[in-house]
Amino acid sequence: MALGMALVAAPSLNSPASAANVLERAIEAAQPCKPLKVSQPVLGVKVELGIDKLDFVKIDTIEIRVAGDVAEASALGTLACKTSDSSPLKGGFSAKARIHLQANLATCAMNASSIDIIEARGEFGDVVTTFEPEISAALRKGVEKALKKLCAS
Repeated sequence: MALGMALVAAPSLNSPASAANVLERAIEAAQPCKPLKVSQPVLGVKVELGIDKLDFVKIDTIEIRVAGDVAEASALGTLACKTSDSSPLKGGFSAKARIHLQANLATCAMNASSIDIIEARGEFGDVVTTFEPEISAALRKGVEKALKKLCAS
């Protein structure tokens, strides 16, 4: 129940590159944009391009259910990444994602998790589908780490 209270009691995100609640902070800490690098043709020459800088994370809705020692959380939110300031091309993307987690509150173990990207926009929105496994793995890792921290306190 503490997980639920911590997630819903915090205020929503107000500024880019900052996170207001525990889930947003977990996603931010996971740095899901960091592994996103692509080769993009520029004037006929392939240029390595990193869309690896977190722009913002915003959780729109979250629903939490607890039955005994099992907690389930479902959230809908947006992750936005952009190119580094020194990048030869500027741009980014935002991806709306649905996250579902199930954890055992007695053991602090993550029983199941799924992350589905349901919409991508921006100059590099098509990159999101290519890197969905990397983004999902980074998000999952961050949320699991946040769960462990909550259990330790």
